[in-house]
Amino acid sequence: MRKLCLVALLSLLALYASGCSALPVLAVGDMFSVVEAGKTGIDMASGLNSRQTLTQDTSDDAQAEARLRARLHAQGGLLAQATPHVTRGHGFVVGTYATPRDLERARIATQGVRGVRETTLCLFLAGSGRQDVSDGELRDNILRMSGVRTREVRVQVVEGNAVLLGSVRTRAERDRLDDSARSAGAASVRNYVVLMAAAN
Repeated sequence: MRKLCLVALLSLLALYASGCSALPVLAVGDMFSVVEAGKTGIDMASGLNSRQTLTQDTSDDAQAEARLRARLHAQGGLLAQATPHVTRGHGFVVGTYATPRDLERARIATQGVRGVRETTLCLFLAGSGRQDVSDGELRDNILRMSGVRTREVRVQVVEGNAVLLGSVRTRAERDRLDDSARSAGAASVRNYVVLMAAAN
């Protein structure tokens, strides 16, 4: 940074010394803008280089979730787009299906996944949901109305159906999530949220 400022200052002095004393003030300002932009770029680059690398979740649940995701992906179609969650060895598959045969394929594909002792399918018929509000908007409304803000809770809305997963500190938070999902207009609510004390 010091070298960059020195170069800029020497450039200005050289311009003035060569008889360009009528150099517009705007040009001087622009030169300082260039120097400042260079400083910002250097700061960003050094900041990026000094950041700690992101640690990958290698817990048993994360590995089981990856295996469950691979099984679903191998099925293709809508099942490949389903979202798996694994919490304390309990797997949840949230998404849509096109035919009853898809449901059977999902049941078979999710059996015997290492690290998953039990699997709950939360699959909804594609195209059966509400048309007046998007799943994302409904999800946001549920979270806003409940006031529950924690990384331990996952709210997914599929075809207007709310699936509540994770853990909360109190029964009141669990009930608020459930009530909010119903008040927001979810077609159905599947509440699998547990209390943290019971989860441990």
